[in-house]
Amino acid sequence: MSKIKVAPNKRRGMKRLSSLIEPIISHATENHGALYTKICFFWPDIASDMITWSYPKSLTFAKSTRHNGTLTVWVSSGRGPETQTRSQELISSINMVCGFKAVAKIIPQQTFELLKKTAKPHRNFPKTSSRLLLTDINKTLLNKLEKQTNDFTSPELRATLIRLGAAINSKNNTVERDY
Repeated sequence: MSKIKVAPNKRRGMKRLSSLIEPIISHATENHGALYTKICFFWPDIASDMITWSYPKSLTFAKSTRHNGTLTVWVSSGRGPETQTRSQELISSINMVCGFKAVAKIIPQQTFELLKKTAKPHRNFPKTSSRLLLTDINKTLLNKLEKQTNDFTSPELRATLIRLGAAINSKNNTVERDY
């Protein structure tokens, strides 16, 4: 019986999701590191209703550490005090996404030109399938998707598969309504 030979530089099997996402958002997060990239990618889930008027600017750490960092957040003019009030909520959401205490302090930086600085519109943020939240899924579909993903032990994988299933379902429903 012959054995299958694989070139040493080629991998067999599936690619990691992170290796597919990183090239897509790398231009926006150059020289900031993996944590800042992760925070930017999950900002719609982290900030929820604050997404329309805020965006993470930079993440800094004390010398030789990668925890208890300071996140500077761009906010629309007049929203600084609200951001400061809700900073504990943001910190806990960010640390939950990162899996450890990555951020200990948030500094809001008010700007008149949030749209120009981020180069994307943050007002009237459209709900695309990639920005679909678990709260946007109807309950029957959510129950069906949860039953189908019960075999997976990783909660991140289950949540990603549920979002994917909901996005496919919403896209199929949109196509059916168009005809």
